Amino acid sequence: MKRSVTGVTYTISLVLACSMTICSPAWAGGSDDEAPDAPQDNGPSYFGFVKDQAGKPVPDAKVTAEIKGRGSVITRTNGAGIYKLPGFGKEITASNVAISCSKEGYKHTRSITRSAPSKTPLSAIEVLCTMQRITK
Repeated sequence: MKRSVTGVTYTISLVLACSMTICSPAWAGGSDDEAPDAPQDNGPSYFGFVKDQAGKPVPDAKVTAEIKGRGSVITRTNGAGIYKLPGFGKEITASNVAISCSKEGYKHTRSITRSAPSKTPLSAIEVLCTMQRITK
């Protein structure tokens, strides 16, 4: 009995492996009309940290990217105080984007923008937000 169960298990495993291999090209992409693998120039992405004045991360802080003349995009930090935002288009320069952060019980004290000055075009811009706990 043990021998036949092992054979059946092996056969099922082999069939699953083969079917996954055969089907994987269909899962990997779309048609050529949509060009899913074509690179898109969305401009530099934004990422950074939200920390308190002691340097500790502030989880679940609201991070707002205000894009001059275009509106804003909002995200939240993860448990380590880290956030990520996509690029807003190659025509949007870093000088047209203001990053701020907020959270109940804190006030935003400053934002520091850092980017690799030698890399053109920029691929990512780091913005550190510092917040101060409000004491009552």
